[in-house]
Amino acid sequence: MIQKILQSKLNTFILVVVGYFLIHAFNQVLADLLISLPGADLVHIPSGFKLFFVLIAGWLGAIGIATATLIIAVVYKFPGDYSSGFQLATMSGLAPFLAKKLAVEKFAMNDDLSHITIKQMVVVVLIFAFLNSSLNQAVLFWNEVNPNFIGGTLTSFVADITGTLIVFVLLKLIAKKLLKVDESQV
Repeated sequence: MIQKILQSKLNTFILVVVGYFLIHAFNQVLADLLISLPGADLVHIPSGFKLFFVLIAGWLGAIGIATATLIIAVVYKFPGDYSSGFQLATMSGLAPFLAKKLAVEKFAMNDDLSHITIKQMVVVVLIFAFLNSSLNQAVLFWNEVNPNFIGGTLTSFVADITGTLIVFVLLKLIAKKLLKVDESQV
């Protein structure tokens, strides 16, 4: 079913926008509930989906992430501040796209993710976490939202890594479960 959806560019775009928006909203509710717990800000689940969507949908995923981020930024985070929203949206779509591109060009990862190794996955996650945290924090620093660029970047870096690892482990477990179901139906 998912392959059929991804065959249409419009369906892929809509899936990424709606999916990322809902995941981000769910994460916000969860973060609001857990804010008093130490270390709650060190996990950012949407980061994992941001990278996942771009890994499977490429540039279209990046545009979908940017679109969802623009809506989230302009409506919720910075109401009416289109400049900050556009800057954050651009960086949010650009970071996972550049991470994938660098992993493909410099670390021999296949663009279609076939035969991906654990080492390549770790490399793309680290590249993504570095780019995502530093680019987004640069926008926040530039727009005087967060005066602590270094601290914000380090916190975001850790949150991006943990969020991405959680998502990828969950996706792997779901894939294993689905493969067992498919094998039992044969």
